[in-house]
Amino acid sequence: MADELKNKKSSGVDKGLVAMFLKMSPEMRLEANDNAVCVILELRNACQQQQNKECKPKRNH
Repeated sequence: MADELKNKKSSGVDKGLVAMFLKMSPEMRLEANDNAVCVILELRNACQQQQNKECKPKRNH
C-alpha cells in the first residue's frame, strides 16, 4: 500500500484537474486553453518590457 501511495504522488498528475477538464465540453476546453495562452502571452510581454527597461541606458537631460 505504501508503494501504491508513493507511485501516485510521484506521477505528478492532478487527478482532480483531469476530472474537471473531462467534465467540460470540447468547446469549454478550447476556451480554457485560449485563456491560458492569453495569460502566458501577457506575462511574457510584460517580462520582455521590464527587461527592455532595465537594459536601456539612462539619459541625462
